Amino acid sequence: MIKDKFVWRWIYLLVFIPFIIGVVDVINVYAKPQEFYDTIVSNAYLKPSERLKVRYGILNINQHYAMRFLWQFLALISLLTILVDFVQSLLKEKDKKLLVWVVSLYILFLLMSILASIFALEKLFEVDFLRSTGPILRTVNFVFYIILFAIGIMPIYFPSILLGYPRRVKQKTIIDHPIADDGAELKFGLDVDRIQDGLNALKDKGLFYEHDFNLNSCSKALEIPPHHLSHFLNQHRGVSFATYRNKVRIENAKNLITSGYLDKSTIEALAQQCGFANRSSFSKIFKKITQKNITQFASEVK
Repeated sequence: MIKDKFVWRWIYLLVFIPFIIGVVDVINVYAKPQEFYDTIVSNAYLKPSERLKVRYGILNINQHYAMRFLWQFLALISLLTILVDFVQSLLKEKDKKLLVWVVSLYILFLLMSILASIFALEKLFEVDFLRSTGPILRTVNFVFYIILFAIGIMPIYFPSILLGYPRRVKQKTIIDHPIADDGAELKFGLDVDRIQDGLNALKDKGLFYEHDFNLNSCSKALEIPPHHLSHFLNQHRGVSFATYRNKVRIENAKNLITSGYLDKSTIEALAQQCGFANRSSFSKIFKKITQKNITQFASEVK
């Protein structure tokens, strides 16, 4: 996200060292006679407190656990330099939303890796630091789960953060309507022009006038998550999807009435043509939006 691209470098294999060692130990266990595995399982039942000290090959479980979280901590520290540069660029762009999200996410990951590393080292060296008293342990566990919850909930709270990546690639709408490229770098968050062009294209195709056209089918046609579409309509149009869809349908109904549709067809047919299930719901929504009933509007047009 910081670099706005991904290019593989072999040095990145360093990140996978705990995983690679874990795979080697798993293969080592299953390569040995069945008795070796049966002994491990049997001892785990007989001596539960000793099960994490069993050596499978290169390392035992405690060592695997400690290495995994220490490695995570070191990986996060290695990102600090480029993260600082990224934060400075966000301050210049005055993108407070992404700034809060990035910094908060980094701090939460860092706290989680520190807590997990402390627990792992306690197990490894058989010392009591955070586990010395019940209240301390409960407090640490509570903080730990709050961090996990926050990491999970933040992308939902900030639904528009990553939409539009990569920022420097020329964007196209999902309905094959290219957007003019003025050479400007794309902004973080929702690509407003792209979504609006997509909605206009859906109107031209008549999808809004299908009876079963809802938020999910619209977001699928636009190839964006439903909550991104809802966020766009709420933030940039001030309406829900249902209200936006009804306005589009009523606008189409007004155009059809103006062109003389009711001279040859009934209001029931007009309702079906615009995507409404029946005349009653059509009339109700038409009056709510236009402040006029259908016959009154048709008379004024004539």
